[in-house]
Amino acid sequence: MKYFLINNTNRKTYNEVYASHLNLVDTVEEADAIIVIGGDGSLLHAIAKYQELDKPFIGVHGGTRGYLMNNVETPEQFINCVNNVEYEILWMLEADITTTKSTTKVYAFNDIWVNRASPQTLRMEISIDGVIQPAMIIGDGMLFCTPQGSTGYNMALRGKIISPGVPVLQMTPISCVVNKTPLGSVILADNCVVSVDFLQTDKRPGYLYFDGIQYDSEVVKNMTVRKSDRTIKIGLIEQYSVRNKVTAWLFNT
Repeated sequence: MKYFLINNTNRKTYNEVYASHLNLVDTVEEADAIIVIGGDGSLLHAIAKYQELDKPFIGVHGGTRGYLMNNVETPEQFINCVNNVEYEILWMLEADITTTKSTTKVYAFNDIWVNRASPQTLRMEISIDGVIQPAMIIGDGMLFCTPQGSTGYNMALRGKIISPGVPVLQMTPISCVVNKTPLGSVILADNCVVSVDFLQTDKRPGYLYFDGIQYDSEVVKNMTVRKSDRTIKIGLIEQYSVRNKVTAWLFNT
């Protein structure tokens, strides 16, 4: 098995350790799998960069948080277990974005959101599967997440923690109200298509973010989100599986 190594830590000696035990290659195109050493952010950035190559990703914890990573203590511990890695196939979000300047499509493994870019709150109109919801939503923004992304920014927004494999799409308001009543997260079937229109964007601008990355500083007018056909393979040793970690989150263990 050939691996392409991305080391986003300051422990450069790891490169030598991995090179002495694994078949590392110089280019990602040659690799059978991509090993990322760092935190969840490092893995998400690697997915954003290399997702179209359709290669599995194996994360090794070396950052501040490792929800998507193999939380081994040493490189040697991971190397001894690398042949026991099991791959979980997890779906992504896709969103068609219309800004004041252009249109684009983005993909997100964890989450995608629009957040206000000025002191003015955003005004949003929602349609689900083409049905316009009559109430206007006022607040700081709107986030959508996959099940595996539910323990990220979504959780800080008091969204629900969802186990991977549960067929749902979660929409979580960012400090929003409807008719002066706080609006909590909304759990939708994963085949729903949700469109958010942002109103009065000249004085109520909002910017787009996905998986911790800010899209170009263009004001978003519409965001239409759905489950993507694009999937990502994440390699995890069984004890560090996403499902086991979600269970630990749910029971605070």
